[in-house]
Amino acid sequence: MGVSVSHRFVHRTFVAMLLALSFGARAHALASDPLPGDAISPPPNVNLLLYYNGLTNAGVLEPVRGSGYDKDTHISLDIQVLRYIRTFDVDGMVAGVQAMQPYVIFNGGQVLGEPHLPPSDGPGRVDLSHSGGFAQPSFGAFIYPVSHPASGTYVAAGFWIAPPIGNYDKYANLNFTQNLWSGEIELGGRTVLLGSDSAQSLAVEFWTEGYFYGGNNDSAVLAPGEALPARLSEQPSGEIRAYLPYQFYALTHATFTPGLYQSFGGKQVYTLADGTKTDAGTRTQETQLRFVLSSYLSVHWQILLNTEYDLAAHGAPLNRNVELRVATIF
Repeated sequence: MGVSVSHRFVHRTFVAMLLALSFGARAHALASDPLPGDAISPPPNVNLLLYYNGLTNAGVLEPVRGSGYDKDTHISLDIQVLRYIRTFDVDGMVAGVQAMQPYVIFNGGQVLGEPHLPPSDGPGRVDLSHSGGFAQPSFGAFIYPVSHPASGTYVAAGFWIAPPIGNYDKYANLNFTQNLWSGEIELGGRTVLLGSDSAQSLAVEFWTEGYFYGGNNDSAVLAPGEALPARLSEQPSGEIRAYLPYQFYALTHATFTPGLYQSFGGKQVYTLADGTKTDAGTRTQETQLRFVLSSYLSVHWQILLNTEYDLAAHGAPLNRNVELRVATIF
């Protein structure tokens, strides 16, 4: 294949640039996605089982630069995740290991709105094929080097690794599984600003994560009528989360938390068979508001409801998310 074919690919419509869209940002976030309270150290030598059910809807697909196209776009997923944690004691510090397995269902037909789809001069619609099912599992470990319940001050550090296994179809327009190795390091902290853990209180919680990726050698650049074999690589990305948990009912630790999430980096590039590199048009650059409600139902059960509203997303879907988490300790 000559350079002219690759060059033609780069200059196709907005649809052609994004038809190989993956949900990399959301997939990476699920590897940890620390929620309010996760910086609080659990007891050692216990098991925790968590179930997540998240509904994601996107009506706008944002390009890397410029405004998004919301003409009849519909991208909707039901993401279910099972997570297991085992804690233990390491020289007086709480540590643990964990594993997480997502399962993804695409809800109904997935459609991308396109502003100038030939031969029409007006808005068009493109039906997107998709690949759901079991996504890449993640395995991790963590430690709490600082844990002071009396002052409500904690520091947590951990890492995750995700192998390239899971349901993946290189000919699908939408893939949740990226089919590449990924690693993550994370650091979180929390302290009480006003009040105490046994009464009404206001705290601050902050998380930062860094991601590193291998390459997907079994990818393809897609456009109407064509699929060109390619290697997909992704640059490192980062995320920050800031929360202000307000505990309004101490008996059940009922808490309302506003938060802000920001991701950056994660540029994806295709390398075609002739060595030509093509920008995939996708990034991990998302600005998101969060509002979280959580409460213990008993000593062993907690429920959490998380709502997320994207303010901006460059090279990714603009999402509106609702997530339910149920956790038990035993």
